[in-house]
Amino acid sequence: MSTLYVEQPWTSMSLLFRPHYRVEVFDEHDTPVMVVSERSGPGLQRPLRHTGFSGWTTFDLDVVAPHGQPIMHIDKQFGRRPHVRVSTPQGQLIGTIKTHGAWQQSLHDANGQQLCFFGDVGRIETGARAKRGGRRVRRDRVEINPQVTEPVRSLATACAVAFDVVRGTGTSHLSGSGTWPA
Repeated sequence: MSTLYVEQPWTSMSLLFRPHYRVEVFDEHDTPVMVVSERSGPGLQRPLRHTGFSGWTTFDLDVVAPHGQPIMHIDKQFGRRPHVRVSTPQGQLIGTIKTHGAWQQSLHDANGQQLCFFGDVGRIETGARAKRGGRRVRRDRVEINPQVTEPVRSLATACAVAFDVVRGTGTSHLSGSGTWPA
């Protein structure tokens, strides 16, 4: 399995007042591999991002390498569980991710054909806490089968690095407190 660590700020302020989605991703050797952040702010949806409806808002995410090279683009339209679109930096659709429940996502090719479920090719453990650069972070551990080929590899990676968006919790973690381990 290929292992990734997806980290985001974990402080009382970030839990209450973090309307923007941003995570940093590291490999098993603690080397930065990508950053996922919103292209622009939430705009008029900003008040919703501070509530349990954060996951309903639109998200427009860029995934870039540490040196700034675009890797992929992830976007979700407004609504409870719309398909999450994954595309190349040039805008070509790779496929979509559909959420069937908080822990069950299906991966679909560009034509809408279901390829598999995320759990068939990967595994994610959420909610661990750690420190990076003197600040507290939530660290999700992701394992993706290294034998997986495209487009499943890109879709599984997108599902993992934008998991809060994909499963519908967005940036409001107070509303999803049941997902945090004791």
